[in-house]
Amino acid sequence: MAALSKALQILSFTTTTNTNNKAGINMLYLYLRNLSNHPTVPRYRKIYTNNATYSKNVVLLDGGKELLKSVGFEEFASVLEWNDGEDDDGEEGGENRLALVKDAVAALELLKYGKKKD
Repeated sequence: MAALSKALQILSFTTTTNTNNKAGINMLYLYLRNLSNHPTVPRYRKIYTNNATYSKNVVLLDGGKELLKSVGFEEFASVLEWNDGEDDDGEEGGENRLALVKDAVAALELLKYGKKKD
């Protein structure tokens, strides 16, 4: 949870000091909202880091990659893949990563809309 808080602090500061970061916040929000709504769908569990939209918006955003890693994304070559924290036996390890994703979505809604979306 501390890593998530730190990444959100960086994003919050970056957003208030540079309005060009809105597209990056929007992308992070979409990635994590889709994942939180469909955590078992493989396409929402991977982000291709060589994708032009990711490179243009998220890479340039201070705290963007840190936020993704703080909720369970792990880097493999040109892919960030979400690890839900469960081992092969289906038992959870560490923090509930889906709850972290949902917390991040709520925080990004505040950054994006100035309030929690209904």
